[in-house]
Amino acid sequence: MSGNGQSVTLYYGWLESFRIGEIEVRNLPVSWSDVSRPGPPNGPMPVGAIGTVFFYHFLTTLDYQGRGFVLRRKSEAGLREFQTAAKREGYRPLPLWLADTREDWTHFPCTLGSLSNFGPRVVSTDTGGQGRGIETTVQIAQEAGITVDYNDPIEANGHLYPSISPDKISLGDAVGRHVPGVVRPQQPGCGPPGFQFQTIGNFTHEFFKPFAATFDYLAMNLYVTPTVPDGC
Repeated sequence: MSGNGQSVTLYYGWLESFRIGEIEVRNLPVSWSDVSRPGPPNGPMPVGAIGTVFFYHFLTTLDYQGRGFVLRRKSEAGLREFQTAAKREGYRPLPLWLADTREDWTHFPCTLGSLSNFGPRVVSTDTGGQGRGIETTVQIAQEAGITVDYNDPIEANGHLYPSISPDKISLGDAVGRHVPGVVRPQQPGCGPPGFQFQTIGNFTHEFFKPFAATFDYLAMNLYVTPTVPDGC
């Protein structure tokens, strides 16, 4: 495959057992390559990454604000408990879809979002983009009335891209103001060759930092909240 202007060889296999905390999952699909992954600014280099294929076995919460990672059993009873707590605190769900781009890129979450007053329309979500919170194209940025700064680029995946800092971007009631972002030549989305449908942006790490994001792959809803709902 090709990515960021270079050829990358991907390898695929199965992991017999993966344990995180008290939870063990068996027979997980895995992939690897010779491309190095970015590490945290301070701390040890990661030996791997887990993502949606692992997450959708659970009711998964990435609590950025509280610095927590919560995995709840994926069950009707557990989901009802979470939904009751979220409704009690006024948190409204967003629709959640998994993008189908090609055979080996079928696991990217999408929902509805807005750039300034442009939207809500379909956007993708990617919780791992360091140093940026939104990605879009020049054309979409112009449609949304967002100024593109060519003199102060931001690094993303080893490349420099013109930067943006929209007055407002949002996923439902979750609003980010002046979140750093980039514009890319291609339609926003994760992984080549891109989505087979129109999106207006990719919401990533810096946007989610003030929030807790819960991915419900049972009823296919996304909750982006300031805190984890009490009672869960």
